[in-house]
Amino acid sequence: MNPEWRRIAGIHVQEEGQIGSVWMAHDKSTDTIHLYDACIFRQEVLAIIGEGLNARGRWIPIAWQEKAKDMADKLLERGCNMLPDPSKDTESVAEVTSREIWERMRTGRFKVDKRLAEWLDEYKTFYREESKVPQGSHPLMSATRHAISQMDYAKRQGMRRKTLNHPRVSIL
Repeated sequence: MNPEWRRIAGIHVQEEGQIGSVWMAHDKSTDTIHLYDACIFRQEVLAIIGEGLNARGRWIPIAWQEKAKDMADKLLERGCNMLPDPSKDTESVAEVTSREIWERMRTGRFKVDKRLAEWLDEYKTFYREESKVPQGSHPLMSATRHAISQMDYAKRQGMRRKTLNHPRVSIL
């Protein structure tokens, strides 16, 4: 994966405790989004969730939904790079974002790694219910929506701020 591509992750916390997580890279030169990793944390403890998110790159910003403020705060305490503001998870925003993803897929500007069987299986069952985007039953689709809606906050790996563990002084 090209290090110049900007990356972002998204999580979706469900009421029963499952957390869907996705990681994406945005190639600005072709305006293509590559979904390269996804997982679901099923009834896991916070330490495992935090390490699972951080293992893919602590520098990658993580988008989250408004209802998950408590979880986002706990993950922030564990060193996860949570975005300061949540993704808006209203029906209208979900509709617009879902249409953007669908349009990108149809035009070849949203690519999913073929090894992500769990994401692809969930996508196959993702149907509208009464003309509305399902928001509670598909954690990976919701996490994808959150990340896409916050794509403006995606960062390149080299953009992270380097912190020094020593004072900046001249040595003679």
